[in-house]
Amino acid sequence: MIGFLQPLVLLGLAAAAIPPLLHLLGRRLPPTVVFPAVRYLTTTEREQSRRLKLRNLLLLFLRTAIIVCIVLAAARPVARGPVGSGHPPTAVGLVLDNSLSAGAVVGGRRVLDLLVERARRVLERTATGDQLWLVLADGIPRRLSPAEARALLDSLGSWPVRLDLGGAVRAAAAAVASEALAGREVVVVSDLQATALSPGAEPSVRVLVWEPAPPPPNRSVDSAAAEPAVWSPDGTVVVAVGGGTGGQAAVRLTLDGRVVARAVAAPGDQVALPASAVRRGWLAGLVELDPDELSADDRWWFTALVREPTPVTVAPGAGRFVREGVGVLRAGGRVREGPDVVLADRLTSGAMVLFPPADPSLAGAVNRALADAGLGWRLGELVEGEWQLDGAVGAARGATIVRRYRLVGSGPVLATAGGEPWMVRGGEHVIVASRMEDEWTDLPVSAAFIPFLDLMINRITAGEAWVVSARPGEVVVPPAGAEALLLPGGPIGLAGDRRLVAPLAPGVYFLTGARGDTVGAVAVNHDRRESRLAPADARAVRAAFGPHSLLLTDRAMDRELFTGARRADLTGLLIAAALVAALIELVLATAGRRLKAGEP
Repeated sequence: MIGFLQPLVLLGLAAAAIPPLLHLLGRRLPPTVVFPAVRYLTTTEREQSRRLKLRNLLLLFLRTAIIVCIVLAAARPVARGPVGSGHPPTAVGLVLDNSLSAGAVVGGRRVLDLLVERARRVLERTATGDQLWLVLADGIPRRLSPAEARALLDSLGSWPVRLDLGGAVRAAAAAVASEALAGREVVVVSDLQATALSPGAEPSVRVLVWEPAPPPPNRSVDSAAAEPAVWSPDGTVVVAVGGGTGGQAAVRLTLDGRVVARAVAAPGDQVALPASAVRRGWLAGLVELDPDELSADDRWWFTALVREPTPVTVAPGAGRFVREGVGVLRAGGRVREGPDVVLADRLTSGAMVLFPPADPSLAGAVNRALADAGLGWRLGELVEGEWQLDGAVGAARGATIVRRYRLVGSGPVLATAGGEPWMVRGGEHVIVASRMEDEWTDLPVSAAFIPFLDLMINRITAGEAWVVSARPGEVVVPPAGAEALLLPGGPIGLAGDRRLVAPLAPGVYFLTGARGDTVGAVAVNHDRRESRLAPADARAVRAAFGPHSLLLTDRAMDRELFTGARRADLTGLLIAAALVAALIELVLATAGRRLKAGEP
């Protein structure tokens, strides 16, 4: 098989028509009158004419051949040898994308099956002396023999993880660059998601990228979260549908094995599904879409903590806005009357939210009570200005603070104003630097006030519902107090650095404390970027992997593999043929001129 590296140059073959045209024009001779005196020369002239015609035809052929050889040489023809032919020892990095998106189905076949088939063709082209590095969805280069790589491909499945394709290619390039071989290249076999081409340093070796088939339409669950995180016992699950393509689909909410809510949504929609729990404690919930060509992203796991409404007491010093806000929460079933959580401007025992006293002269008494309780915080100077609220305050984030006490001390900081502590924790106590009055902040007269009170009472003070969101295989840090992660095979204790690797299987995994009680959960779900199946184009490939990278079809990939090893460059042969033809043409043309002149 012969191919051309510069096929556009073949347009120059049109110049091969010039010698035949000149030959035809040269045949237009004037009429000849034969005199009787020269009739005896007819036979001689006829023999001479035959020799001239033969020479002219040879010249025509040679001149045409010269032009054809020159044009073909400029197009740089290459000839493929047999499959078994050798090539110089080459270090090749094979990046095979078996991430979550490879589980999509195109034309009745999984994308992963198509990728593995293409990867096997690369392995078939390897020869003795080659060094092979295989990189899968985890981005780790593995040095394998072709036989080991084939065995791995036999058992390979789609992993529920995201492949950083840019990082994987750079890792493969670094691995093959360390090999002292004549050839080095990286072959990428992937669905080539545009979202996977992360920026970075240009690879130091040539990158050959297989051009995948167009992706199928896809919709996905991008997120699902319980609102609020603590139900008592009713709540809402807010679901975001993504994926980018595809029409509407049914959305189902499942709690404790039963479907409790349904809706219809399309990519880009956000729906709120109301739910009511039938039992108390930690619940694992699941949101599902109708399955499509990529079913692995049609589910999202979440968790909610369900308990009785928190008993709350509001002291007179907490202020009118706090008292009325708690009344709204009580009417909505979010809290009830009782002593478990106290909201006041004076320190009490047990769980409470402490607001600054209305009278600044009482700040000293509050500080003495804080010191006697050993809470590690005290009220500093009273300052005025304008600051924005930030931190674990939910909908109140961005509220304006115009008056506050500086909080001095050490301990967990829950929210800040102007970068300084504004809401802190000391034991069971939550200390707020501003009173909930419009002279101190615009929060009490905003729509965020009631959710803010709900968050402070039901989550921060009564007990935080710690939920860690993670992607499969991601390293996460669980909340303080967590001692073990419950897995189907049994609990796994946390390491000394208190880090854990999220399980690969999506789902909800609960965290237990020292006494075996549940203190939180890890919700493991797919990376939503894997749901964006739109592939990158040649320009994006060059931007990610350098200007010398190539996006290739099946045939072009076979031609370019191993730096074009099994190919013979015919350029030199064609140039030599053109020179030989030119030399013969010169000899014939010179002999022809002598023949016309009657020289021997």
